[in-house]
Amino acid sequence: MSRKAQEEAKKENHERWIVSYADMITLLLAAFVVLYAMSNPDVTKLERVRESIEEAFSPNVLRGSFGASPIFEGGAGGVVPTLAELRSRDLVKLTDQLGEAARRLGAVSGIQIRSDEESITVSLADNLLFDSGSAELRPGSQQVLSAVAAVLRELPNQLRIEGHTDNVPVNNPEYPTNWELSAARATAVARYLIEREGIPPERVSIAGFADTRPIADNSTPEGRALNRRADIVILYPSEEDLRQTLTGRPTPTPTPMQEGHR
Repeated sequence: MSRKAQEEAKKENHERWIVSYADMITLLLAAFVVLYAMSNPDVTKLERVRESIEEAFSPNVLRGSFGASPIFEGGAGGVVPTLAELRSRDLVKLTDQLGEAARRLGAVSGIQIRSDEESITVSLADNLLFDSGSAELRPGSQQVLSAVAAVLRELPNQLRIEGHTDNVPVNNPEYPTNWELSAARATAVARYLIEREGIPPERVSIAGFADTRPIADNSTPEGRALNRRADIVILYPSEEDLRQTLTGRPTPTPTPMQEGHR
């Protein structure tokens, strides 16, 4: 190699910093693009949230039972949970926790869970809670209600306590008809949850339905046993309430001036 070539090879390249500088500028540009995209309201995403909320109100939840995982249809995916996804998550959690409690108490056959598009219902067989024709909580019923209350306390939902009977007339002078008996039983369960288990009273309502809402055939002893029950109904929010929960903002109320321009 000639001396001239050796001298050229030894020359230091003073422009190598440009490569590092260009890389840094590229990364900064990418970072600012990402920040801008995150701060820019995406109308398309908001529209997808609205469509998901509407879709969630379709009857798309199949019933589950203890010993098996509930199966669900539909449920739009994405970063924002839909009503169906919220209901699915709560139903799976309730089934697992109450199933374990029922097995621990030896009351698996007496506790059932049903669901529809508006609520999740925990059904307690009347023989777990009451003697025949009575609205007084029987010994041992407190353990069942305490196990249920431990799960309910973790949920913010409104609760409706329902009393149900079969179609056999009640034979008790204290309760002239099954209407009085079902209402008294719902009241007894509600009072226990509020007074002994600390469920906030503003979350609780009661209803007595007598024999008007059977879940089985009253012509058989087995069917009548299923119809005699106390239901704890976990209610889900309305579409407007859910929209407020998902967005973190209340639905805007039009001012009188805005209403006048409609």
